Amino acid sequence: MKNLIISILLLFSTFVYSQKNSIESLQEKISQYNKADQYDLSVKLLTDFINNKETSANDKYAAYLIKSDIYKNLFKYQHALKYLDLALQEGKKGSDFLTAVQEIKAEKAFIYFEMQDFDKAKLLMNELEQTAYKNLNNKYLLFIYTQEGYFLLKNKNYAAAEMKLNDAVKIAETHYPQELPIVYGKQIELYNITNEFKKRDNAYQLGIGIAQKYKNLKYEFYLNEVYKNVFSNNNDTAKAFIYQKKCDSLFALYNSNDKSSKVEILEQEIKNENFDNQLKKKQKIQIGLMLLSILLIIAVVFLIKLFNKNKQNKILIERENKRIQEEIKHLKSLANENVNTFKELSSFNLTERQLEIIKLVQNGKNNKEIAADLFISENTVKYHLKTIYTILEIKHRNELSNFK
Repeated sequence: MKNLIISILLLFSTFVYSQKNSIESLQEKISQYNKADQYDLSVKLLTDFINNKETSANDKYAAYLIKSDIYKNLFKYQHALKYLDLALQEGKKGSDFLTAVQEIKAEKAFIYFEMQDFDKAKLLMNELEQTAYKNLNNKYLLFIYTQEGYFLLKNKNYAAAEMKLNDAVKIAETHYPQELPIVYGKQIELYNITNEFKKRDNAYQLGIGIAQKYKNLKYEFYLNEVYKNVFSNNNDTAKAFIYQKKCDSLFALYNSNDKSSKVEILEQEIKNENFDNQLKKKQKIQIGLMLLSILLIIAVVFLIKLFNKNKQNKILIERENKRIQEEIKHLKSLANENVNTFKELSSFNLTERQLEIIKLVQNGKNNKEIAADLFISENTVKYHLKTIYTILEIKHRNELSNFK
């Protein structure tokens, strides 16, 4: 009953949103959906907002950032990175391109950090540091300082790590208290290494309290996972087991796999709907051209009859007949072009690697060049191509040009 009431309220508020179409009202609505674990509705709302022709480049940029953050929270990092690239494209058209570049670098650094691809994260953070973090607000600085503190910790520069993490805590306490658990998680690791166990345990208690206050299961899971790893590294298997059980319970509640599946299903439905609309549009054009061709043919027949009745108009009718025939040929050519539609690769069960290889083949790359680009062997490329041919039910390499 409670879920039914929430759904009704959310659907009603969607109508209100349509009357107040702005990025501010969008963010407010997305926040409500996310708190209710309605991520699929968030994505639907964002997609409609982005596809609206009246939406400005600045607002599309902000919407893509929100969409990327949703996928990051669902641990779908490649999707999150893809939407950051789309955000940057809109940022180029917007009013503050330099800020967009800085923010996208920071967002990607955060995603790579979560993926534990620390080299890529560090590279982007170094680029931002060289600009003195220009155009980045306090929220970006909060996460950047947290990651810098972690890197200092890994380099065993514990005093500097503590200072950097304290800077992050100050920003979070003042502006974003809901983000404090992320910083406390790094402090737990630091104080465990420096044997400051009271500080370590205090950081855990503070972080858990805030995560529960804001009902953030992801952060609560994160802190318990850090605590479990701490006790595991200390060879305290009893406590490690306790916090492992907490992690299991929290992950089951968070259930990111189920949420992301709903979102992906919705995304596919939207793609299919767009494809159907495009196909219907092409079919209407084709029918229109066929009707026009019939009318032109009727006109030709009429002119021929007129020619037979009036010998004096022979030259005029012959010229008109030739022109009309050429027009028919041109229209038939257009009709044929509209018949040939590409097949969508998204409708096939292809891996990201297979999609990369298809794109390179479509770009004219041979097997050797593909192998070099993807840092794999030519035999591996041949193996992938054979699998791709089977999935797409084709026999020849050049048939890949019929897919997009």
